[in-house]
Parts: sequence; C-alpha cells; structure tokens
Amino acid sequence: MNGNSLKHAIKSSVMAGALAFSFAAALPATQPVQAIDWAGLAGAGVQYIELEKELKYLDNQGRNEFFEQLKQKYGVNTDPQANAMLDRIMTRLSASIAKSDPSITKKPYNYFVNNDTSFNAFCTIGHNLSINIGAFEPLNYNENEIAFVLAHELGHGQKGHPVQGIRKQMPLVLASAAVGGNYSSRLVAGILAQVGSAKLITKPMEKQADELAFGYAVGAGYNIGAGAAVWQRVLDKNPGESSGGLSDLFNDHPTTVSRRDKYSKDITEWSDKVVKVNADTGMISLRGKNWYQPEDIASMSGKERAYLIAGNLSAVYHDGKKPASGDVRTGSDNLLYVGEQPIMDLAPAKNPSEITENLKKLI
Repeated sequence: MNGNSLKHAIKSSVMAGALAFSFAAALPATQPVQAIDWAGLAGAGVQYIELEKELKYLDNQGRNEFFEQLKQKYGVNTDPQANAMLDRIMTRLSASIAKSDPSITKKPYNYFVNNDTSFNAFCTIGHNLSINIGAFEPLNYNENEIAFVLAHELGHGQKGHPVQGIRKQMPLVLASAAVGGNYSSRLVAGILAQVGSAKLITKPMEKQADELAFGYAVGAGYNIGAGAAVWQRVLDKNPGESSGGLSDLFNDHPTTVSRRDKYSKDITEWSDKVVKVNADTGMISLRGKNWYQPEDIASMSGKERAYLIAGNLSAVYHDGKKPASGDVRTGSDNLLYVGEQPIMDLAPAKNPSEITENLKKLI
C-alpha cells in the first residue's frame, strides 16, 4: 500500500474499534463486551509506518545498496556475449522509454546478468533488474526476443509494480525473512527471498507489463513479432501445455497461449490489419490470402520463425504505408527485402523464387 493507503488502513483499524465500542455500549448489560487491544493496534500502525519508511528508502536513496545485495545473493555472471547484449538492450530500451516517460533519466536502471541457470528475469525495487544466464541459451541468444523479455520487466519497473507487490504482500515478505532483527534487516531479507518469484505480481500487472513491453521494444527498433515468438518458443519447449517449463516464472498469470496470441494481434494491428499469422499452422497471410508457411530449422520452429518474419513484414505496412510489387527484391546477402526492410533469410526456404514471386503478387 502507498503512504495514503497506509494511513487509511491505520485509520480504518481505529474506526473499526470505535464502531465496535459504540455497538457494545448499546447492548444489554448481560451481554459480555470484548476488550479492545488499543496497544496492539497502535503497535501495528507503528510497525507499518517504519516498514513503509524503509521500503521507500530501498526504492530510492538506498537502491544502489540493495543492488549490491542482489549481486551478492545471485552472483554476477561474466559471459561476454550475454553482458554485451544486455548492455545494448538496456541502452536502447531506456532511450525508448524516455520518449514517453522522462522519469527514467532521473532514476536509470541498475542491471546485471546473474548466475542462475533457470529461465528467468526480474525487476525489483529501486529500478534494479537482472536476467539469469539461463535465459540466454533457451532463447538462442536472440536479441529481439530477449529484448521483449527485458521490456516486460521494465514495464513492471516503470509502473512501480515491485513496490506495490511488496506492500500488498507485506506479511508474506516478512515471513520469508530468514533472520530476525530490525525493520531494515527483516525487510531486505524478505524481499531478497521473494525476488524472481511470481508471488508479488498480479495478473493485471502482468498484462500491463506485456502491453508496455510491446511499445518499449518496438520503439527501440526491435522486431515487432518477437513478443509472440518468445511465447511460441515457450510452447515449443512444452508441447501440449499452456504453461510450465520455461514459463514457471509466470504461474498463476496469463497463459502462454494468451500472451502469444495477444502479441500476434499486435503484429496485425501494427500492419494496419494486413499481416496475420495462423497460430495453428504458422501460415503468414496478407489481407486474408496465404503467402508463406515457414519451415522448421535447427534453431527454431517454423511457427516461431513465422512471427519474426511477420513482424518484419508488419513494419512495411505501418502507418498507412503502401509498398508496391517492385519494392520486393532479393539482396546480395540472400535476404528477402521490401524496399529497405529485410523480411527473411531465404537460405532455409525450399523454393525461394516462389516465395519472392508470391509476395510480389500479394503486396
């Protein structure tokens, strides 16, 4: 709860006591009256006030101190490829966010790659963010897809979800503390124990973070279809399941299928409703006419490829753009282009010339 909510909660407790007292006074003399623990109410109020002060400190002036404790708990991974990619992504996403929310320049994110080998990333209080080294290999070090994962976490950070979650689940947070001691040590220990879990994040928070992630990532120049591609990859790793495995982080939140489909709709909307991917087959269509169903390759499924290819194609039609058949060409790099926009690598295709000619007809 925020400061006003906290005051309201304390006031409500006192008012509840006052109402109970008034009601008891109206009862017959033979009715026993339960005593009110005024000291307990006051003590609880003081505790929450102290915890609120500490939480605000950790979220602001003390955020760098808390960041160092995060690094100590999770360990800092020095993989050069992962760290270079994280730097690029955070630089681009931060610049994208600053276009609509300049507050990020006053409170830039601390971030690092940690040693955990599970698939996870998290943003906690103080604009402190980390991604597990275990998230890179499952996503094949695909920068577009990892950018959407991190953009989602930044959505949580920009909307203050970590602080809100801690306030709402304060008893759970404190119960997670492995040590006793003062308010500060208990709160820090409790938060560290809950970081990276889904317990402090609600379904509405997850949906809002997904919506923000699309704008942040696309504004940073990443592939429009990468959000859908991430969740298709999760589904590919967990056949027959709507969640689980790589998506353990998101238990009790929007399902994998719903998240993929929401991002898929974003592709269509971005293209002014021209480009669409069939979720069952991976067929990419333009204005309802089938164009191309990507093949599986060693690094990803045809369906995952479909969302990435459709994302590139969506950019061609955004904001009422009207490409012409003459804009379709094959580059010397064996990529299919529409104007200057790369669409796909033709190397895996069984019939590149047919794909090219069909696109010319449909575009």
